[in-house]
Amino acid sequence: MTHRRRPPSLRREIVLWYSVVLLVALTLFAGLTYLILKQTLERTGTASLRQTALAAEQLIVPPHIPRVTVEERSVNPGKGDVEALLRRTRLPSGDMVELYVARTGDVEGRALRSFIVISLLLIPITAAAAAVGARSIADRLLRPLDRLVVASREIGIGALSRRVEEPERPAELRELSLAFNGMLERLERAVDALRRFTADASHELRTPLTAIQGTAQVALARERSAGELRETLEEVLEETRWTLGLVEGLLTLARGEEAGELLPRAPVRLDALLEDVREIGEALADGKPVEVRLVAPGPLVVRGAEGPLRQLFLNLVSNAVKFTRDGSVAIRTAEAERDGERWVEVAVEDTGIGIPPEDLPHVFDRFYRGDAARVREGGTGLGLAIARMIAERHGGSIEAASEPGRGSVFTVWLPVEEVT
Repeated sequence: MTHRRRPPSLRREIVLWYSVVLLVALTLFAGLTYLILKQTLERTGTASLRQTALAAEQLIVPPHIPRVTVEERSVNPGKGDVEALLRRTRLPSGDMVELYVARTGDVEGRALRSFIVISLLLIPITAAAAAVGARSIADRLLRPLDRLVVASREIGIGALSRRVEEPERPAELRELSLAFNGMLERLERAVDALRRFTADASHELRTPLTAIQGTAQVALARERSAGELRETLEEVLEETRWTLGLVEGLLTLARGEEAGELLPRAPVRLDALLEDVREIGEALADGKPVEVRLVAPGPLVVRGAEGPLRQLFLNLVSNAVKFTRDGSVAIRTAEAERDGERWVEVAVEDTGIGIPPEDLPHVFDRFYRGDAARVREGGTGLGLAIARMIAERHGGSIEAASEPGRGSVFTVWLPVEEVT
């Protein structure tokens, strides 16, 4: 059985590279210092040699005796010497004084050797001490990372609401913690959306599937005529269509909640889009004494995605037509200013049955149906929830107002697209 070699830890890498860099830096520093020290000692030795020659000459020839010429030049040193100097001085009497001075270099050699020994001793000791200090510093700096690792191991699918500590320093670990917490938040939203989808789907699908099963069992209980079988299949088809609409609505909500961010935006001619919605609303109201009209003062351009916006307003108009027995459904548009920005206000008004005050705060909740809407007329209870999700993902909002028996008004606010 083979075991994978464990990669080196971050602490070890930090300490190792810190020590290597410090050791190289100290070695280079010591080498440069050695060269500077050697040159300095050589210059000092030369100056001392000249001073010695001058002092020796003054012992031979008193200083008050004038010198005609003085000449100093380096000569080849003798055995065991490193430098030699010849000094020639001519006196007024014509006499010539010659002095030969040499130095052995023992002092410089001993100083340089002492420096080398000290460097060889201090550099490893300093590097070792620095490694110990680096380990201590690394432990302190990486302690938040250890807590992040421990917390990430403890956080499971059932504890996504937990968050890791966000240290103030160092900045890199803080950014890592913020990114990790952001990832947990996105995962929590996605898992919550999946859980809601599963719970809602299982709850809402139970009724139509039970109806389909019951219809099929009744049809199989005895021999049926062709007409009876056709009627049974029509009932099954109706329930199947409603179930498909429910699944599509759930998937739309789940995708929207999972995405979270704003939809990709492009300029959309809202007046033209609402005219298409009005025509579909007229088709939905066919056979009912309900007028569907659009009141748009002029062209309007918003920032958004055309498909989802069409679905948003179609949900509102179809909902208004459904609960209006007779009267009208009006789509009104206007420009307004909110918080210093330009917005488009789209109001869908109907003269239908209205919404009771106790139900109004919940109309945008998924599957919520008030008493006036208990009869399932092809609806799934998801239309208004989808409308709110689409409006919010466009950076807008939706509001509802109603008076029982006199109708309802759903108002959508969307940001205006500046036309250049």
